[in-house]
Amino acid sequence: KRCQTFCDYRYNCLRKKSGDKFTILGESKFKAMNQYFVYLVRWLILSIKYLLNFGDRLNSMNQTILHIVRWSVWYMKYRFNFGDNLHTVRLSLQPLNANPEAPNFNITALGNGIVARMNHIQINQENGNDNGICIVQVEVEVVLPLDITTMTINRNGNGDPGWFLRWIEIDGGHRFSFYKTITDGVFSSRKDTLLPQDESSQYNLDLRNCHLAEQKLKYGYELYNGGDLELPVKIRNLPMEENFSLHYFVTNSVLPEARMFISKEIVILKNWLPKRWRTFVEINTAYQMYFKTPKGNINWENDLHFAQQRLNQCNSSLIRRVNNQNEIADIMNILPNGVLNAIVDVNAVIENGQLYFTNINMPENLGIPSPVVLFQMTDDEGFRPVAIKLNVANGGEVVFQPDDDPNAWMLAKMWANISDASMQLSVVHLGLTHLLMEGVAICVHRNLSSRHPIYKLLVPHFYYNLAINEMARDLLFIPGGYLDTTTKIHSAGVLQLIKQRLGDWNMNIDGTFPVDLQERGLTGDGGVNNVNIPGFFYAEDGVRLYNAIHKYVEQYVHHYYSGVNDEDIMDRLLCDTEIQAFYAELVLPRAQENGGIGMQGVPGNNGRFETTGQLIDTLTSTIFICSVMHAATNFPQYDQYGFPPNYSTLLHGAPPQNAPRNNTTTRTI
Repeated sequence: KRCQTFCDYRYNCLRKKSGDKFTILGESKFKAMNQYFVYLVRWLILSIKYLLNFGDRLNSMNQTILHIVRWSVWYMKYRFNFGDNLHTVRLSLQPLNANPEAPNFNITALGNGIVARMNHIQINQENGNDNGICIVQVEVEVVLPLDITTMTINRNGNGDPGWFLRWIEIDGGHRFSFYKTITDGVFSSRKDTLLPQDESSQYNLDLRNCHLAEQKLKYGYELYNGGDLELPVKIRNLPMEENFSLHYFVTNSVLPEARMFISKEIVILKNWLPKRWRTFVEINTAYQMYFKTPKGNINWENDLHFAQQRLNQCNSSLIRRVNNQNEIADIMNILPNGVLNAIVDVNAVIENGQLYFTNINMPENLGIPSPVVLFQMTDDEGFRPVAIKLNVANGGEVVFQPDDDPNAWMLAKMWANISDASMQLSVVHLGLTHLLMEGVAICVHRNLSSRHPIYKLLVPHFYYNLAINEMARDLLFIPGGYLDTTTKIHSAGVLQLIKQRLGDWNMNIDGTFPVDLQERGLTGDGGVNNVNIPGFFYAEDGVRLYNAIHKYVEQYVHHYYSGVNDEDIMDRLLCDTEIQAFYAELVLPRAQENGGIGMQGVPGNNGRFETTGQLIDTLTSTIFICSVMHAATNFPQYDQYGFPPNYSTLLHGAPPQNAPRNNTTTRTI
C-alpha cells in the first residue's frame, strides 16, 4: 500500500509539472511502469518471506548425529557378524477351516541394503494359542538390519491356503501388518505403513498420537475475512515443510517472472502499446518472446469453436441436456412463435436428446449477464449454438440467434463467455480444485498419521497446494491485485461466486464425475460410462480416468482393510480411529472455533465411514479433483484467455440491447 501511495505521489507531481506536455501516451506508459514497480516490490517481499521460512535446523542436526552414531555401531556388528543370530518371531494367524494343512513359510527382513533370510517356519495348530498367536524361533545368518523397513513372506507348496495372516512381529519390536490369506505368492509389508490399531506397542501408538497432536497445532484452520463461514477454510500459518523447494521456487517462479517481465518491457518499448486494445493487430503484436501465440485467436469467431468451448476447453462443468421445454421456457417465452423452430425443431431435438444448454446465474451486483445458451448436436455429430439469452441494462432480456446481425451475434457470444470465464476462474479452478481441496489437505495432515496408508495415498495429490494458495491470496485478493485489474467482477465477485456454488455443492454428486455427468444428462442409456455427446473428449477420457483411479484406490484400500469375512473388514474400518476422525472433521460445519471443512455429501452413515466403498468413493473423488479436473481446467487457460476476444474476463461497455435479424422486430421484453 505504501508503494502504491508513493507511485501515485510521483504520478501527480509529474503531471502537475509537465502540464499539457504530459500526453495520454506518456501517462499510460508511466502508469504501466508504476504497476510494474509495485508488482516487483510485492514479488520481492514474497521472496523474502519464503527465504525466511527455512527455520532453524539445529534439532534436525542433532537427530542426524544420533542416527549416525547408532548406524555406526550397527554397521560394525554387521560387518563382523557379531551378535545373536537367533530371533523370536510371533505370527497372528487364523485358520480358515477346521483342519488346515501345515505349510512352510519363508520370511525375509529387508532394510539398510541388507536382505536377511530366515530359516523355514512350519505353522500348525500345535504351536499356536487360543488367540491365534504362534511363536517360533528362527535363525538368521546375518545381523538383522538396523531399520527393518519391509518384511516379505511366501508359502511353500500348493493347495488350500488354510491360514489368514494378520501380522508378523520380530523380537517384540518390529510388527508388520499383512491381513491376507497366504497363498503360494509373495507378500510384503512396510513397517512405516500401518493402521493405528496395527501398531506393535502402546508406546508406538502414543508416539503416533503425539505427532498428530503436534500436527493439529501446525495445521490450524482459519476462516476468510475474520469468520466468513460460506467460504472454504484456509491454512492459518503455512508450515515450513509445505513451502516451495528452492529448485521449484526458482524454476517455477523466479525464472518465469523474469522472462515475463523482460518480454513485457520489450513489447512496450517496441510497440508503444496503449492502455486499452483498439484493434486485433495491436493484440497480435504482443505475441513475442515469452508470450506465444495462443490457440484461442484461431477461428475464435466461429460458432463451432464457441460450442467446443463448452466441451473441451477450460470449463466443461456447465453444459446440460434439455429434457423438456420447461428448462428453456425463459428463452421460448421471449421469442415470437416459430422463431426458434425456424432454426431448430425444438420438440424433435429434445426427444432425440440433441438439445443442450448452459444456464449461468450471476448476481446482479457483478454487472455481467446471466446467460442461457442453447446448443444443438447435429446429425453429422457437430455441435453448434442456436440461441443466446442475455439480460440487458434496462432490466429486460434479449435472445440472439446465429442469423442475427454478425456484430450483435459476436458480442452476444463474448458477453456469454465473460460469464462462463468468470465461473471458470472463480469456481471451477480456484474455488474447487484449489481452495476446497486446501481444506481436505489440512484435514489429512491433522487426522492421519504419516504412517497411515491413506495419508500416503492422498498427500502426493496436494503437492504445493497450500503454498500456491497462500501465494494466490497474496497476489490475487489484495486491493488492486490481479483480480481487481483484469476481471470485470473483481476479487469480491470471485469470492461471491465461490460462496454461491459451494452452497449446493455435494461430493457424492458434483464431486463424483460419472454421477455429475449423469445428473446433467450427458450419459446415455448404456450407463454412466456412456457419454452421449460425440467429440466430448473431456467427458469420455474423464470417465476412463475416473474408473482407473477408482480401481487402483479400491485395490489399495482392500489391501489394508481386509479380513476373514465382511464383518472382520468392517471392524477394521470402524476401529481405525484416524480415518474416522478424518471423516468427522471433513463433514463438520465450518466455525470460528472447533470447526471443520464443512463439506457436504461425503459418502458415509451415522457420521462415519461404515463401508470400504464409502471410503473408496471419497478418496477417488478427491484424487480426481486434484489431478484430472485441475489439469483439465488449468492447462488450457493460456490458449483460451491469452487472446482476450476469445474468452474475456473484462469487457467495456454493456451487452447489446437488441438482436436485429434482417427486417424482423426486436425481440425484447
